[in-house]
Amino acid sequence: MANQPNITPQQVADAIRAGLPNRPDVVLSSSEASELAGTYRDNLQHYREHVLKSAADGDYLQVAEKSWGAYTQTIKAIAAEHRLRVRSHTIILRVSERLVSLVSLRDPASGVVLDNGANSAHSMHIHFYENDLPAETVIRRADGVAAAIDLLQELFPPEPTAS
Repeated sequence: MANQPNITPQQVADAIRAGLPNRPDVVLSSSEASELAGTYRDNLQHYREHVLKSAADGDYLQVAEKSWGAYTQTIKAIAAEHRLRVRSHTIILRVSERLVSLVSLRDPASGVVLDNGANSAHSMHIHFYENDLPAETVIRRADGVAAAIDLLQELFPPEPTAS
């Protein structure tokens, strides 16, 4: 478990906003945000299961692509939970970098885990098209992506819903 850095929801929202383009379509209504966040979290679980199955099957291209997919869904879910929409790969990476910076200021060790995970996720997406990494590297990077996702979920859990 990571040291719980003292990060407020407003600081998270500000970090995400700093990585977004200045367009009105990035702000979500509460209902849109809730629906999208749930969808992204469901997709995340699907991708994570697919990573494990693909690894067991020796399909390292799919391990790579689904690791990237899981990472993107995590970033999108965190943004949606702060009523912001993240769409493109470039914006996902910008928002990810802002969250890494926010965490690194308070907990450098956790920042390193997140930075390594973001870089691994991006390299895995490239690998899907280039097929340029050995299987051992794909598995090691998939583990790094998984560690970053776990840490992101720990640091930025979904807000509890009112019953």
